[in-house]
Amino acid sequence: MVELPKNEAELQAYVDSQVEAKRTEWETKKNEDFARQRAKHDEEIKKLRADMGKSAEQLAEERIKEQQEKDANELAELRSFKKTTILGEKLAKEGLPSYFKNDNRLLTAEEGDLDKVIKDIKKEYEATLPKGNTTSSVIQQGGSVSPTHAKTDADIANERMGAFLDNILR
Repeated sequence: MVELPKNEAELQAYVDSQVEAKRTEWETKKNEDFARQRAKHDEEIKKLRADMGKSAEQLAEERIKEQQEKDANELAELRSFKKTTILGEKLAKEGLPSYFKNDNRLLTAEEGDLDKVIKDIKKEYEATLPKGNTTSSVIQQGGSVSPTHAKTDADIANERMGAFLDNILR
């Protein structure tokens, strides 16, 4: 809890300290912004000075080369996105989980071999899935049920607790 000023002098001192803190914060922020701008402009000036001795043809070639590198990077990103999108669609169509689109066999497969690789992966995936019933389908007949396992201490304790709670609720 902040103690409030008791007189005009304390109030003025508090206000002055808050104003000074905000002014210092603002100056720091502006100095950082100006330093960033200076660094950016210094970099541009260095580039211009380096380019001063070059002919127009050399400058044009450099600009073209830079643009070609940017275009090549963008094309590679777009191809990668397209391939993962197509893989996702084909995996969904085959009923396979989407995490298979990160499988190295699919990522390195050629466009024509993609369906074959997906079929191979589907065979492997289906081989790992459980076959038949995962639980027993045998229906118990008759009056006595034979326990399939010995009762543990926890089972006995649970039965006693159930009987105790049953007696309380009655």
